[in-house]
Amino acid sequence: MLSKQKGDLALGQAIAYFIGKGYEVCLPIGDKRDYDLVVEKRGKLARVQVKYGGLYRNEKSCIVALRVMGGNQSFFSAKKYPDDAFEYLFVHTAKNESYLLPWNTDVIGKSTLCIESKKYIKYRVALQG
Repeated sequence: MLSKQKGDLALGQAIAYFIGKGYEVCLPIGDKRDYDLVVEKRGKLARVQVKYGGLYRNEKSCIVALRVMGGNQSFFSAKKYPDDAFEYLFVHTAKNESYLLPWNTDVIGKSTLCIESKKYIKYRVALQG
């Protein structure tokens, strides 16, 4: 699966999760924001960044890149998300598991995270069946 397809899969799972929980889901136009969704419930808005956690370099656990990747044929860049970029991080993994984490000091400051570590298991969520 191509990188963009993995991102689309994760986004679809996030939308299904939030709709299943009774949220209104809003999609920003374009990809110039640090967040992928805005969700609303009972008048409260929250920005959500959606990531795919993949199995890379023969790893047994899914890894999530916490940076914005960009560039063209001439250059490549990767930058970390600012502390106030969004309120939640939704991760869907290659093992078909999903996680919803608050974007706070538990995750800020890292460029990658191993989403399956014990630290993050409490953030695992199930999609409505």
